[in-house]
Amino acid sequence: MSPLFEKNCLLLSGNESFQDSEKDIEALTGIKVSHSTLQRLVHRQEFEEPTALQGVSEVSIDGGKVRLRSQIKGVESYWRDYKAVRLQGIYYGTFFPLYLHLFTYLPLR
Repeated sequence: MSPLFEKNCLLLSGNESFQDSEKDIEALTGIKVSHSTLQRLVHRQEFEEPTALQGVSEVSIDGGKVRLRSQIKGVESYWRDYKAVRLQGIYYGTFFPLYLHLFTYLPLR
């Protein structure tokens, strides 16, 4: 496995499940890498612990489901998971696995 291909495998594995990463890697590259190989690849890495520049006094993490509907009559709606993070009241982040669906949905409302 080339260093660039390994980096891309780690990137996809960090953003979604190993099973989804397996499908995406094959779709993007035509190379099949099993979800168990991706999991081993991630666990084999040595990550440095980050150093905080200041103490953290507040962390809020939540998640839920968002119902996405189509403007086309007869097309079924579907549910997607999201995660939301708030740190120190300063940093806000939202993680939506298929975030393009959310962006295409929001302008319609």
